[in-house]
Amino acid sequence: MPNSDHQRPITRFGSWPVPVLCGLLAIQILVTIGAGRRDDLTWFDPLVDVRAMVLEDFVGEPDPAKMQEAAISAMLETLDDPYTVWIPPRLEKDFDKQMRGSYVGIGAEIEVVDERLRIISPLEDSPSLDAGVRAGDVVLDIDGTDTLGLSSQECIDLLIGIEGTPVTLQVRHVDGTEEFLAIVRRRIETRSVKGLRRAGEGWDHMLDPDKGIGYIRLTQFTERTIEEMREALDTLDAAGTKAIVLDLRFNGGGTLDGAIDVSDLFLDRGVIVSVRDRDGDGRKWTASADADDHLIPIVVLVNDGSASASEIVAGALQDNDRAKILGERSFGKGSVQEVRPLPDDRGTLKMTTARYYLPNGRNLDRRGDAEVWGVDPDPGFVIDLDNKEYAQIVENRRRYEPINDGTDRLEARFDDPDWIEQEIADPQLAAALRTLQSKVTTGEWLMVGGDPGSDAVLDSELRDQIAYRTRLLDELTKTTTRIAELDESGAVEASAGFEIRDERGNVIGHVPDTEADRIGELLGRPAKAEGREAEVAEP
Repeated sequence: MPNSDHQRPITRFGSWPVPVLCGLLAIQILVTIGAGRRDDLTWFDPLVDVRAMVLEDFVGEPDPAKMQEAAISAMLETLDDPYTVWIPPRLEKDFDKQMRGSYVGIGAEIEVVDERLRIISPLEDSPSLDAGVRAGDVVLDIDGTDTLGLSSQECIDLLIGIEGTPVTLQVRHVDGTEEFLAIVRRRIETRSVKGLRRAGEGWDHMLDPDKGIGYIRLTQFTERTIEEMREALDTLDAAGTKAIVLDLRFNGGGTLDGAIDVSDLFLDRGVIVSVRDRDGDGRKWTASADADDHLIPIVVLVNDGSASASEIVAGALQDNDRAKILGERSFGKGSVQEVRPLPDDRGTLKMTTARYYLPNGRNLDRRGDAEVWGVDPDPGFVIDLDNKEYAQIVENRRRYEPINDGTDRLEARFDDPDWIEQEIADPQLAAALRTLQSKVTTGEWLMVGGDPGSDAVLDSELRDQIAYRTRLLDELTKTTTRIAELDESGAVEASAGFEIRDERGNVIGHVPDTEADRIGELLGRPAKAEGREAEVAEP
């Protein structure tokens, strides 16, 4: 039986190896960190040297702040990502206003008409509305500064300020009377959820009351969007709404949380969106069944101004078979930006850290020569419009948006698709109403447009390029005419003009300045494009 008291002899070295090993390890860590730190600092050496030389010996007077701003911007430009930007301290207030949907001011939608500031509409529950500002008022003076010739941004800079401070406006009302109005600035929470026309200070969200079709226009995704969406949906629920048009046209995006929350209002299950970083790591968001889910027919309106968070909502509802997407292919911004403030109030870095992926696994980004990006309308729901047509829609719609006392309320028939096409000039909204009226009454979707695909996208781009060329030729003609007016002595040679070359650099024509409007006649196109162009009317 082995002796349990017998033990093998143990060689002991005392306690000195432990601290010695820890010390060696600490030295190695410091050396490694020091080497990395030296590498980081060495990276800045050329910048420091160039800056010192310029500040000391450049013939002009350098602006160090501009040099710093340019250096940071140039560094970020090498990333080839338009969404990774540095916001200098001087622009942080505007950035914060855009992100949070709030600012300190008088609360009014404005525009510049005939070189004068004009009020489109005071906002609901705003100091401008309380002070007596009304839609159509022309602002002649802001705190003693004449507004004649000022840009809209210059006027905004005069109107915003510190909360609780006063600003005095001299306004000319629509009836021609003039008045000085003292307004106390306060924090304005801009609404991102709007309707068709005003109902008092609020919005009318009913498109077709008889068939129970509602309308919600979402202009951006802010921290308050989900609260405003629930308010609008509660109003529609009380009116017995059976279907909804969700208008995301020209909604450039906003917060990821806002997009997820809005999507979840119309989904009871399924993936909403996922994000992945450059290592492929990320997370996924799924819808949950809630009491306030609205599982009714939906048409989502999108165009090439619908981006980022708008595309998340449209893609989530489309991929989960919860909505028809109508309009044209969306912008194609599928990147996630994080906002990181720099120490010591030296600005903010908005940096792309991951990419969005739709429930079907496809990224939204339009990159390189990719033929597929963004969110396409459903088959039978492509209705493409150009910039001029969208501008007309905005102009016509504004007639119904200002806050008023109801005495001059315009008669409207938003329940009639033909009236919408004629009076608002909005064939996309008219088509959405038609197909939802069919869905509500017969249970079937009505095909109201074309089919998506590369041809539809190319046709859309072709229309845009033709319109762009027309604008260039108009400007060229105006410039040529002005040159002729100024050139009384005929110093400019009559033969001066423009050479027209093909894709191989061969000269195929020459147009004198005086006949600049003939350039379009000489722009020969490849035969393969002629058939498609023939189907697209000149704007």
